[in-house]
Amino acid sequence: MADSVTSEVVLVTGGSGFLGQHIVKLLQENDSKVGEIRVLDLKPYVNLLDHEESKPLKSFVGDITNMEEIRDSFRGVHCVIHCAALVSYSFPPDHDALHRINVTGTRNVVSLCVEMGVARLVFCSTSEVTLTPYLGGMFSLVLNQTERRAQPPNLEDTGRGRLLSEYAASKLRSEKIVLEANGTPLAGGGGHLYTAALRPTLLYGEQDPRVVTGIVRLSDKLDGLLPRFAGSGGRQQLTYVGNAAWAHLRAKDELLHSRPGGGIAGLPIFVTDDTPVDDLLVFTQKVTMRADSPPRCRLSRWFIPAVLSYLVAYLLELAGVPMPAPPTAIVSYLGSIILYNRLRASIHLDYVPFYKSDESYTRAKKYYTREKL
Repeated sequence: MADSVTSEVVLVTGGSGFLGQHIVKLLQENDSKVGEIRVLDLKPYVNLLDHEESKPLKSFVGDITNMEEIRDSFRGVHCVIHCAALVSYSFPPDHDALHRINVTGTRNVVSLCVEMGVARLVFCSTSEVTLTPYLGGMFSLVLNQTERRAQPPNLEDTGRGRLLSEYAASKLRSEKIVLEANGTPLAGGGGHLYTAALRPTLLYGEQDPRVVTGIVRLSDKLDGLLPRFAGSGGRQQLTYVGNAAWAHLRAKDELLHSRPGGGIAGLPIFVTDDTPVDDLLVFTQKVTMRADSPPRCRLSRWFIPAVLSYLVAYLLELAGVPMPAPPTAIVSYLGSIILYNRLRASIHLDYVPFYKSDESYTRAKKYYTREKL
């Protein structure tokens, strides 16, 4: 059992990905309790962050939708940090793939934890599962809300709105599987499985393959000029990926002391840091500033009114125009005010952001201002 060991074996599913790379980095450099790291992913693990590698690391190539293919990676593991997922906002969505990987894959991870006697499971969810739309889906409003206040929309409600994208819906279903598994007896009478689900806000930083990187690439195609739509913009809370990774390590340690009905076991937990809250497009402009040349991303002085933007987005969806994300969701998100309260993480995880905001910006700017992104 994990309670009796001093050198933990930790398995990171999706460890070759954006968040997974940063979790492995911190396990290598800042976790003296860990003696062996395992990475399970569709591709072999490669250290893309150029961090210290003082601990043995085993790379397992496998698909979480195939239990037989990944079973061996769970043998002798004390804690699983489950980050493997299909992160896709594409429109139209691939419902089957999202369900197969995010929902069925997570169910397989839970089953293998129980079968192999893994007592701790930390699941990477997303704060997006709580975004409730208003005015027919035109925007969302989250003002310093805790987990008790920011309740996820009902997945069975066909009028739940467009902010709950199919990706977020699949993550909510996965989160429910993980949290409902808390307290499940482990095979062989070896105790119980304790679980927690972390809900970081939108992530940025090194190896970001999607949101901020996608905006930068769009700006490059438009000669550095980003049009502003969704009105004058809302306020969206972003978190540096290294701090989100640190929260997962803190959850790993806190679950070690869990008992039935106590601690963080069975709870969702919001994860934020001290990154200044800003409009996503304004943030992208700031994080791509360069000292010796014009900003990589410049915002237009004019903006398209929110109602007109939403109408155009709605017509694009009706026409079935393929997009990197649902057009109405993009407009809605950029016009939303999204601010979460991390009190539960601070109290129950003893979580303090590992990287200060200045260092987070510096690291991110170095990545986003590269010539090839």
